[in-house]
Amino acid sequence: MTTSTNPTHDSFKHFSVWLAALFLVVLGAKLWLVQLYGSPLLLWDQWYEAGSFFRPWVEGHLTWQVFFAPDNGHRIFCTRLFDLIVIRLNGRWEPLVQMTVNAFIHATFVCGLAFCLWDFLGRKNGWFVCFLLAPFFALPYAGENAIWAINIEYFLDVFSLATLVGLGFARPGSRWWWLGLAVAILGLFTMASGLLAPMAVGGLMVLRIIKKRRMERENLITLGVCLMVVGLGAALNDTSGGDRSLRAHSLMEFASALARNLTWPFFDKPGMACLFLLPLVALVALYFRPNFQEPRAAELLLTFGLWSVLQSAALAYGRANYGDMVPVSRYLDILNIFIMASLFASVLLAQLWLRGAFSVKFTLLPPLVFSAVIFFGLCRISQIVVENLLLPTRMMNLVAEERVETFMATGDEHDFLEAPTVRPSAEVALGVLRNAKLQTILPAVCLPPADVPVTGRFAAVSQWLLRNSTGMLYCGLGLFVGLIGYALIRSPLGLAWENLPAFIALLAILAALGFAWSKAPVKRETIERDLDYKLAAYFKSVNNFNRAAIHERKADALKRSGEKSHAAP
Repeated sequence: MTTSTNPTHDSFKHFSVWLAALFLVVLGAKLWLVQLYGSPLLLWDQWYEAGSFFRPWVEGHLTWQVFFAPDNGHRIFCTRLFDLIVIRLNGRWEPLVQMTVNAFIHATFVCGLAFCLWDFLGRKNGWFVCFLLAPFFALPYAGENAIWAINIEYFLDVFSLATLVGLGFARPGSRWWWLGLAVAILGLFTMASGLLAPMAVGGLMVLRIIKKRRMERENLITLGVCLMVVGLGAALNDTSGGDRSLRAHSLMEFASALARNLTWPFFDKPGMACLFLLPLVALVALYFRPNFQEPRAAELLLTFGLWSVLQSAALAYGRANYGDMVPVSRYLDILNIFIMASLFASVLLAQLWLRGAFSVKFTLLPPLVFSAVIFFGLCRISQIVVENLLLPTRMMNLVAEERVETFMATGDEHDFLEAPTVRPSAEVALGVLRNAKLQTILPAVCLPPADVPVTGRFAAVSQWLLRNSTGMLYCGLGLFVGLIGYALIRSPLGLAWENLPAFIALLAILAALGFAWSKAPVKRETIERDLDYKLAAYFKSVNNFNRAAIHERKADALKRSGEKSHAAP
């Protein structure tokens, strides 16, 4: 087992075990989030997609133009095609199944990112790479993506990573270079900012030209291709102005939003931008030295940093007036790449400090201190997201689910349209619910009451995975603990200073395991019961006693169910 006391290269066999632990931690955490806060009902943009995309499909006149049609400034061809495939395989449109599949996609992306960092940083100390990455993807600060069945940000992450590595580091004309180019073009059809990955690769080519002080043919070819892909992306971007009110309307608004993005997770402390920029700036300075020993690793981290800065700038312009002071949760799976690039830049600087002796005394101390500061911010913003986004979203989804359930039972349109009801548009939702063709694929909650609800082929598998999400998380954390503990036992240095990073990691993972265990009693039913009681109190306060009684009955039923489960032997 490779530990911090062994500076030699890891084997992929050893590293794959750490990847398995990372995969289980991220997957378990995301599925747990879906189990607690996910809704079986269509959410926000899905109501519009039902009418504009899935209705033509079930009616038999879906065209390729619909796949590429703009949506809020994006062309989400990849998302639409993927959703269509999942629904076709499952047999029904079930958001919880989509969320489950999305969790697997994102956990796989994290492992791909870990492999790239491990490979470029010298294929050593894979345990440390996985340890540093786990909190970035297990904590719920980007929980909005986990409970939105529409997969946009995850595809952007996956395709951007493949573009940066394939186009940026493979030889032009090679198999991996062509794959990077293909993925770069596909990335244009994930989000409007999909063109920023090839733009970052172009920046890397310029960086190489400046360093070498000459224009090599391979760099010029890749730079030219990147410019063409960026031009294609710019031509494809929708500029109809539907989101104009959310954009920055002045330089001051743009600068304020950009500073907020770059200082995330300390969005209220602008001075933190200097701390996060410092490792990357130092790495740039070292990179241009003639005798620099790790150009490949530095280029990867600087390209990641550049890509995330470009994403931050795009968000600062396009969404400056969206999210108040706290950056919107759904964008945090993009903003976190900048912080990760800075953190791993500090790791690389520590390696270079002692000529690559990654495990020599004091080498890992600065990255550990830096990571502690970052993880404190991640925990802080995660708490904000849970309290100010996930819980209110689940509460409003309970209202929407009750309205849909009542409408499908009574057909009372007036009652359905009475606020608060389905968001963002009760009229759009009403059109979807009344469409007989769409009812052949809609989830059970959108169908008339039945003794045996209709479910898709994979609904039972999804429900099993969601129910056992905490078990997966425990297995992943336990595997981390076991691997680090085994490595420390096998280490001949015992309690030597060189093993301090592994001891700190072990304590941190044990603390995470204890925290997860303490939160295990919080079940979906517990959250819904408390929220239903709050909704009952709200409707009583506005003299809507009929609606209050409905939510009170639901809360009482959940309470009795919980008491029975606790009383059962």
